[in-house]
Amino acid sequence: MTDRFVRQWQANAEAFAHLIDGRGTPHHREILNPCIEELMGNVRDRRILDAGCGEGYLSRFYAKKGGEVVGVDFSPNLIEFSKETSEEVPIEFRVGNLCDLTEFDAEEFDIVLCNLVLLNLECLEASLQEFHRVLRPNGFLVFSVVHPAFNVYGPGRWELGDRGSRSKRRVGKFFRMDNYFEEKEYKVRWKTRSGQGFPQEFSFFHRAISTYVTLLLQTGFQIAAFKEPRPTSNNPFFDREHRIPFFLVIKAEKT
Repeated sequence: MTDRFVRQWQANAEAFAHLIDGRGTPHHREILNPCIEELMGNVRDRRILDAGCGEGYLSRFYAKKGGEVVGVDFSPNLIEFSKETSEEVPIEFRVGNLCDLTEFDAEEFDIVLCNLVLLNLECLEASLQEFHRVLRPNGFLVFSVVHPAFNVYGPGRWELGDRGSRSKRRVGKFFRMDNYFEEKEYKVRWKTRSGQGFPQEFSFFHRAISTYVTLLLQTGFQIAAFKEPRPTSNNPFFDREHRIPFFLVIKAEKT
């Protein structure tokens, strides 16, 4: 992992941690987290690698459910934040590189969780190989990405109308997508809850769905679940996400 990606997350760590707010954004809570929890199943006494743990909210969640969690992130600032906010939960947090996890032994983990991280990594193939190596036989990987076919951090955009009277969010007219097969890096500057821009842009790597599936199979994984989760409520705020999936979640087993 090159230094420039680490610098992005170091600069944005505080703003990111405040955005996540210890439990995830509304999109996480209403769409993504319930799907991940379903695929993770019973984690009690399972050794879990939270690969790209960020500020640690999923590490805390699964540790409280009885998992033995190790959280790894390449941002020292985020790891420090994770430690400070997780003092009452038994979690091991480490600064580490998902492109090279040789600090861990082969077949050390029952589960690898990689939540909205692979789309920020240049080293997709190497990361999947490392996840496969550190998993025990019959262990599994659960990972999520922004849906590649409707990638708002890549080649896709909503055509937006006025703000809805109920949702207070701009109405989506239709989704525009072009150059889906052009796999490349995009840069996006997120906004804080108050609407200010993050200190720096983030790098996102758009990849076709077939790229993820092909690399999983070549690495030795077997796909056990393929999910395009919808919001769990009828909140009008999520009108767009009821029409087009925002996330893609895959569970892949090491056979």
